[in-house]
Amino acid sequence: MNCKTLRESEKVEGIGLHSGEKSVVWLHPAEAGIGILFRVKSAQGTAIVPALVPFVADTRRRVVLKKDGVAVQTVEHLLAACFGMGVTDLVVEVHGVELPIGDGSAQIWVEAFKVAGIADLGKPAPSFIPQKVAVEHGEAAVIVEANEGFNARYIFVTEHPLVGVQEADFDWRTNDFAAEIAPARTFGFWEEVQPLWEQGLAKGGSLENAIVIFQDRYSVPLRFQNELARHKLLDLMGDLMLLGVRLQAKVYARSSGHSLHFQLCQILWQRVEQEARA
Repeated sequence: MNCKTLRESEKVEGIGLHSGEKSVVWLHPAEAGIGILFRVKSAQGTAIVPALVPFVADTRRRVVLKKDGVAVQTVEHLLAACFGMGVTDLVVEVHGVELPIGDGSAQIWVEAFKVAGIADLGKPAPSFIPQKVAVEHGEAAVIVEANEGFNARYIFVTEHPLVGVQEADFDWRTNDFAAEIAPARTFGFWEEVQPLWEQGLAKGGSLENAIVIFQDRYSVPLRFQNELARHKLLDLMGDLMLLGVRLQAKVYARSSGHSLHFQLCQILWQRVEQEARA
């Protein structure tokens, strides 16, 4: 696979899920080898923040990148769109502290990519074939092993009577990210909403940009029967983009979130770096 970027710049704006603040984002084409760079302009100043493991500052409920005291949060849906659409090089100009949430899915970014067009840069994208790695925390687990391309299975296990167990799969050879994964929206259980507010999170959350799960119903009709598992798979793909390489791996995840994904990425990052120095 070759490196890819956008043909033209494209503007995206909206409300941040956790900050509740409006932000404006420009997606700009980039040269091969640049990677995904966030050019963040905020009250704290301006910084160029690479979307890479060493710059991850927080993984509670979302992914925060930080450099030189300047941070940008909730980058995972854009990174998932890059992963799923094959965009390897991009400059993301952010005016604000958080990326727009859109409808809670990755569609806002996929649609922007389609409007701008995706260009092949004609140079091979860096890739990495990992040896087997497994990380666990309680009932949650993520296992990665070598594969010809990328495929993943996510199993979301809950005791909630409405949700139960949901599974979602993605195979790079047969699945369409834009149609099958990108539309899956973020979600939360009703009893989690108040604690999130107490943590200063989800200030911009609403029934328009997230699925709220009540004891006996969803706040909105689901787009897929397994939409929750598809969204967790979306998050996983976005987190793996932080490695800065195309991961050729088979991934199995069970009830995992950003923090466990990041633990995995830290291990893989060390191996990517070792291979680069060899």
